Amino acid sequence: AYGAESPAALALGGRYDRVGEAFGRARPATGFSLDLRELAWHLPTPAAPAGAVLAPPGDDAALAAEISALRARGEIVVVELPGHEGTWNEAGCDRQLVKRGDRWAIVPLQGE
Repeated sequence: AYGAESPAALALGGRYDRVGEAFGRARPATGFSLDLRELAWHLPTPAAPAGAVLAPPGDDAALAAEISALRARGEIVVVELPGHEGTWNEAGCDRQLVKRGDRWAIVPLQGE
């Protein structure tokens, strides 16, 4: 089997009748081999997933509701832990949840 734009075979195979004759059991057989690396190389590159949203710690009911709403929409929300060493980019965050007036907003991650 060959794929588009692939000069190398992605899979090889065929009939191997009498393959077991040397071992005393000559039977009809089929087989194949598949080059997974070559096959994977030809697959389209998946879109990078959106990063996580960093949320501040706290027991604010509006904050908890906003985190729940974001997660219900499929967002990954990471709640900041006190004493975290390292950057939040390392934790997969590229945006953060900040309070603006009486509302919560998602903005690009600052200071990383």
